[in-house]
Amino acid sequence: MSTTAILSLTNPNAVVTGFNSRTFRFRNVLAKPSSRYIPSSSTLASRFSPLISPTRSFNTSGFMRFNTLMEWQECKVKMKVEVPVSVAYGLYSERESIPRWMSFISSVKILNDKPNLSRWTLKYNAFGQNLEYSWLAKNLQPLPNQKIHWISLQGLPNRGTVRFFPLGPSSCEVELTFAYEVPLLLIPFATALQPLMQGLIKNSLEQFAEIAKSTKTT
Repeated sequence: MSTTAILSLTNPNAVVTGFNSRTFRFRNVLAKPSSRYIPSSSTLASRFSPLISPTRSFNTSGFMRFNTLMEWQECKVKMKVEVPVSVAYGLYSERESIPRWMSFISSVKILNDKPNLSRWTLKYNAFGQNLEYSWLAKNLQPLPNQKIHWISLQGLPNRGTVRFFPLGPSSCEVELTFAYEVPLLLIPFATALQPLMQGLIKNSLEQFAEIAKSTKTT
């Protein structure tokens, strides 16, 4: 989902160039990196390498690498769900079912030999761009009926938390927080597109609420 912050880079006038010499051009304006620009580990750089691809179709394999200082961006949405907290928690715990309510996630596959790890694939079309990313996520220790959380280990750098708050015997509140890393260089783009990210998260929770309600009655 963090991928939407890069759409402006497909404009030929906004393409980042000259990474080997650490010189960048935005709309014909030459700029040197600020004093906050520091090399990070090559692993982190390779995880976010799709940000500098100028093509119209994005995929996480085979992208150029670069080093830069990163910053987390966060989206948070809370919604009432008309099912007991145990039902909501149980449904969200089924990781491979997540694409049912997150339309921008095409698949989640749990690794057979390591069930706490899963491979996620994101596919989404925005502003004429076909975006596709994948990452390996690790489920962190959950709190039954209270919290599920994860962090990516490889691929698109992100982390998320789903919290569950009982409102009574037959309803609860679900809060989804999703965070993703972007280079400081791209913070203006990420900020401008934050409403789109917020909308995607909100839509996913609305869909989850409908699915959870139907699950309760079956």
